[in-house]
Amino acid sequence: MYRLILVSLLLTILYYLLRHMFRGFKTPLQNSQENSSTQGPGDELDQMIQDPVCHIFVPRRIALIELIGGREYCFCSKECAGKFRDEHPI
Repeated sequence: MYRLILVSLLLTILYYLLRHMFRGFKTPLQNSQENSSTQGPGDELDQMIQDPVCHIFVPRRIALIELIGGREYCFCSKECAGKFRDEHPI
């Protein structure tokens, strides 16, 4: 009887130790999901910005950024930037 209790207790402890040990090992997919939740230095470039003229969302890295009237605006193209300048003279 005591052997059965001792064996079940040892197996339970072994189970929890192994479970704790394997939780430390993570697959590359799990690591990338955790890293995506924290913002890094390149995440600001991937931020989606809305064009004030045509209302299209473009990534900040490819947006045409212009300083108009002391304020920074992001555009999807030169045409939208020209339209905005024509509609909002300084």
